Amino acid sequence: MKQIQKRYIYAGFLSAVFFIIVYGILDFDVWISVLLTAIVYFGGIFLYKEKDMRELNAKNIDNYYFLASKCANKARLCENEQITKAVDKIATYTDEIIVSLSQRPKKVEQVFDFFDYYLDITNKILTRYLLVKKHNNKTQKDADFVDNTVSYLTTITDCFKKQLDNMKEARMLDIESEIRIFEHTIGFKKTDIE
Repeated sequence: MKQIQKRYIYAGFLSAVFFIIVYGILDFDVWISVLLTAIVYFGGIFLYKEKDMRELNAKNIDNYYFLASKCANKARLCENEQITKAVDKIATYTDEIIVSLSQRPKKVEQVFDFFDYYLDITNKILTRYLLVKKHNNKTQKDADFVDNTVSYLTTITDCFKKQLDNMKEARMLDIESEIRIFEHTIGFKKTDIE
């Protein structure tokens, strides 16, 4: 999920200092100070916007291609045809989403948030699958995870397809809502896989 963006922290600090100066030192009325501080806060959000903007450039795109290929390599190590097929579809959708993104570069933040979550959780699922398969003494929870891995990856593949379809129609998914639905569907959060 999204992290707190730096611009909100910087804008909050700037507005707090402004409030102390206006209200505490210059002795403005409290309501005028609050109103001016709110204006400074929202102005600060736009002033520091560049601190959080990710660009559609070769370096950022290469990072996502690298993560998708890392997932594909791990899928091959799983020696499960269904897992390999699901992850290959994810890699294909990643490529198609990036191509679509190059036509709509204003959607870069939403697409990168999508990749940050779904490619990362795919990588974590595959890593856990490989670790669990190595152990001879599996708990019931581990056995269930191995049995459901194909289902998890199929659900992720569906999320990628949905993202691509929406981009083709010049719409974007509400990533936060989609992640909550996905986590509810599979029954765990990304942090549970650590």
